[in-house]
Amino acid sequence: MVLVDLAAIGYGVQAFTDRPDWRGLDVVFALTVSALISVEGARRVENRRRRGGALHKDLAPAWMIAAAVILHPALAILVAVLLRIWWRIRAGKCIPYRWAFSTAVHVLAVGAAHEVFVSLRGVTGGDFGLVVSMVAASAAYVATDTVLCGLAISLIIPGSSRREVIGGLDDLGTDATAATLGCLLAAACLISPWFAFVAIPITLTAQRALLLGQLESEAQTDPKTSLTRVDWWRRRTEDMLRTVRAQREPMAVLLIDIDHFKQVNDRHGHLVGDEALRAVATILRSAIRAKDVIGRFGGEEFVIALPDTGLDEATITADRLRNAVSASPLAAMCAGVLDAPDLDPDTFHLTVSIGVAVYPNDGATVDDLLLRADRAMYAAKAAGRNRVRLAADTIALPRLSGSDKMYDATEPLTPARRPVA
Repeated sequence: MVLVDLAAIGYGVQAFTDRPDWRGLDVVFALTVSALISVEGARRVENRRRRGGALHKDLAPAWMIAAAVILHPALAILVAVLLRIWWRIRAGKCIPYRWAFSTAVHVLAVGAAHEVFVSLRGVTGGDFGLVVSMVAASAAYVATDTVLCGLAISLIIPGSSRREVIGGLDDLGTDATAATLGCLLAAACLISPWFAFVAIPITLTAQRALLLGQLESEAQTDPKTSLTRVDWWRRRTEDMLRTVRAQREPMAVLLIDIDHFKQVNDRHGHLVGDEALRAVATILRSAIRAKDVIGRFGGEEFVIALPDTGLDEATITADRLRNAVSASPLAAMCAGVLDAPDLDPDTFHLTVSIGVAVYPNDGATVDDLLLRADRAMYAAKAAGRNRVRLAADTIALPRLSGSDKMYDATEPLTPARRPVA
C-alpha cells in the first residue's frame, strides 16, 4: 500500500511539473460538478449496496475515465482527487490509510488510461481509431483499479477467493458499465464540456439498476450466517447432481447440527447464540473447497454438497469439519464481537454431529440424500454427539401395516461394519 501511495505521489508530481498551462479548467469544472451531483443523487442507492459486502463498485470512475481521455494528466488527477476528497467529507468516519490507498489507485488508473489513449491515438487515425483508443484507455483504467485493489485484498486477507479479490460477474459488469459511460462522456465533452451534465439522469438510472444484483444476493443469503439460504442451496445442488449424474461421478451431502445449541441461548442469551452460529458458519465455510456448496438448513443446522466426492473422502471431510468446530476458540470469537468477558474458553465450546449421504448409493435425488443424511445425523446424536455417522451405516425400520404404529426411525448397524468416530 505504501508503494502504491508513493507511486501515485511521484506520478502526480511529474504530471503537474509537465503541465504547460491551465487550459481545460472548464472541463474539470463540468466533470467534477456533474459527478458530484450524480454521486449525491445516488447516495441512498449506494448506502444500500454497501451493506451487501466489502467489495463495493459504483459508476464514479466514469468521470475519471473521461477526464483521463480528454484532459492533461495533471487536470485528470485533479478531477480524481476532488471527487475523492468529496467522498471523504461525505463518508464521515473513514480509515485514513485506506482512503489514501484508494485515492492513489485512482490516480494511477487515470495515468494508465491516459498513457494508453495517447499511445494508441498516435498510431491510429480517424474516428474508428479514436473509438479504439478510448475503449483501450477505459480498459486500462479498470484493469489497473482491479489489479491493485485485488492485490491489496489478497495480502490483507490471506486465502481470499477469486470473487472476493476481483469480484463476480456483477462487479465486472459494473466496471464495464462505468468504462462504457466514461467513453461516451469523453466523446460528448470533446464537443462541449457541458454535455457532462446530460449524463446525470443516465447514471442515476444505471445506479438504481445496480440494485438488482444486490437484491438477488440478499434473497439468496441467510442474514444471520451469510450462508446460502436452503432453497437456493437446493437449486444449486440439484444442478450439481445433474452434472455429476451425467459424468458418472459421486457426490456427497453433509447435514450438520450444533450439539446442545439451545443451552447457549439459555445460558448466555440469544445475541451470544447468534454470534456463535455465525462463528460456526465461518469455520465451516473456511474449511471446505471453493466448489463445495454450503447453506443454512434451518435453526442450528447446516448442509453442504460436495461434488466429485466419494464415501471415503466425504467421511474424512466430515471428520475434519467436526474437529475444526470442536477445536475453535468460539468464546474468543464471540467475546471479541460482543465484548462479553464471561464467555470462558474452558466452558464455552461447541461441537457438531454430522450425517453423511453419498450419491448414488444412498439416494438418487437431493431429497433422498437429505433424508438419509438427516437420519445419519440423528444416529450420530444418539451415539453421544460430536460424531460422524454415515447413511450406509443406518437402516430404516420397515413401515408396519394395519393398525400397527408406523416407524420412520433409524437403527445403527453394528460398529464392525464401519466404525466412524
